[in-house]
Amino acid sequence: MPRPQLDLGAWGQITLTGYVYDENGKAQVVDAGARRADYWVARATVRDNDGKHRTATKRSTKSKADARTRLETALRERTTPAPEHAAVKPTTKVADVARAWLVELEDSDRSTNTRQVYRLVCNRQVIGTPEHPSSLANLTVREVTTGGVERFLRGVAKASGPGAAKTTRTVLRGVLDLATHHDAIPFNPVRQAGPTQVRTEPKGVRDAEGYFTVEQRDAVMAYADADPVAKRRDLADVIAFLAGTGARIAEVCALRWSSLDLAEGMAKLGPVVVRERGVGLHIQDDGKTDSSTRTIKLPPWLVARLMARQVNAAPNDHDVVFPSARAGALRDAANTSNHVSELLTAAGHPWATAHTFRHTVCTLLGQAGLLPREVANYVGHKHASMTMDRYMSRQTVSERTAALL
Repeated sequence: MPRPQLDLGAWGQITLTGYVYDENGKAQVVDAGARRADYWVARATVRDNDGKHRTATKRSTKSKADARTRLETALRERTTPAPEHAAVKPTTKVADVARAWLVELEDSDRSTNTRQVYRLVCNRQVIGTPEHPSSLANLTVREVTTGGVERFLRGVAKASGPGAAKTTRTVLRGVLDLATHHDAIPFNPVRQAGPTQVRTEPKGVRDAEGYFTVEQRDAVMAYADADPVAKRRDLADVIAFLAGTGARIAEVCALRWSSLDLAEGMAKLGPVVVRERGVGLHIQDDGKTDSSTRTIKLPPWLVARLMARQVNAAPNDHDVVFPSARAGALRDAANTSNHVSELLTAAGHPWATAHTFRHTVCTLLGQAGLLPREVANYVGHKHASMTMDRYMSRQTVSERTAALL
């Protein structure tokens, strides 16, 4: 009758063998009934998680019982050995896996901005510096636990804020996913970790999910038209385009005249301005995401502003509608966003940012009765759920619901 198959991770009977050294220093097996031995070896056959049977051994110079205890402890903590060809093994340090993940990141289809953010976070939070490595950097991947991940992310949140902790979690999940793909660890502890909830003192008063009423939006545009700082920075039409389209600030900075059909009141959006190491500012034509490239209908009042701007526009090398004030160069999206925030503060809205216009457009279109899919198509979201969950306000009171009920 065949011997029953061991379960994955289980081991068979433990055998204990004593050894003594002869006069030539060679180890010899002692008799079964002998009480004295120079050392004891405990052996057992274990079926690893890849289905293969392997022999595990531990030795002790103390006693037979100590050899058994050492082997049982090792078997309980055992992980399946990685294949010899694997670049990542259970004993590979987290920092080294993170560096391997960064190499794969450069060949991924993520946008330039996303790759830059992930690279920065990986180097700063997951790897650290030789003088100040992260608390995970020098651990082997099999030493990383779910509790350790949660403590690590809470530390990041306290030091750098919840946003940094959220991005770090995404990066660390990718790093340890790489380890699981190489069979170095049986599961990714980041995926088992609970949410990082840390109370932090607010660093500012900006509201990431607020929106303007129509009256507030129009008042902001009027303020930008009259403000001398906005005129010097050429912000008034930028503000108007944000308000009329809900476009991302990097899309506004990359908008070309050739992408506009003002006679039909249409605009093609999607390309973004990015700053890349070694390249500087340039236009990335494939957009932030696959669904970013879209053609939209512009409101008539915005078409009129753009027609007036076109009449007085000086040509520039990039054919952009909103060049930098510096002789037709590209606008830096981050700098432009900061300038918009400063203007909004001066206009009496210290809570608002350039992204507030995006929330406003989504909310106003939703209030007007457009379906979430229609709103998502307009602003370039792949999933309508993203539009509903993060960009369409839940605080508004709908008269239609009461009428329908």
